[in-house]
Amino acid sequence: TAYAQRMLDGLDSLDWSESLKEIQRNWIGRSEGAQMFFDVEMPDGSTRKLEIFTTRPDTVFGVTFMVIAPEHEWIGDLTTAEQKADVEAYIEQTKKRSERERIAETKRVSGVFTGSYAINPFSGKRIPIYASDYVLAGYGTGAIMAVPAHDSRDYAFARRFGLDIVPVVAGGDLSESSYDAKAGEMINSDFLDGKDVKDAIKLMFAEVEKRGIGKRL
Repeated sequence: TAYAQRMLDGLDSLDWSESLKEIQRNWIGRSEGAQMFFDVEMPDGSTRKLEIFTTRPDTVFGVTFMVIAPEHEWIGDLTTAEQKADVEAYIEQTKKRSERERIAETKRVSGVFTGSYAINPFSGKRIPIYASDYVLAGYGTGAIMAVPAHDSRDYAFARRFGLDIVPVVAGGDLSESSYDAKAGEMINSDFLDGKDVKDAIKLMFAEVEKRGIGKRL
């Protein structure tokens, strides 16, 4: 704990994705966030709830896909028969890289579609679930909600695989990079439109619990 503030300050200068930095901040113990559950349509016709942790629940309307670690315990269950060979090949490829390499190589983009879909709990949209080595099983829940308009690594992934990029914080030019804003006015976000990011975060913490889809941590 004596080094907590130095560790937090040091994260700002690391060339890591904003989502990974936020997970680290939470581990250090100074961040507030929300546990959220996304309904998942399983290949066998059943449904499950995929757990993620986020410090930015206000950006949920900008979630256009999910990403799980290749080592995630559900990877086999989430993979459809059509995607099985591709997913297994990707898992083997990932085993050849260390966690340090996976964290540090921010410009390297790789992944594979599992064949399954989740449901955005606020927009109701059906969103694809991918496996990628930029998500680590030992960090957070091993799964993330991807907001490509406002996270650099999610943005690179979305561009690589042709996925939607929906801005939910006004400002920035998304033609070349993500807009990693922690302040500004909410857009494309239903009842959050026009609100300041800080106010929107507080509202969403309450709304997540009110709707029974997670809780504030």
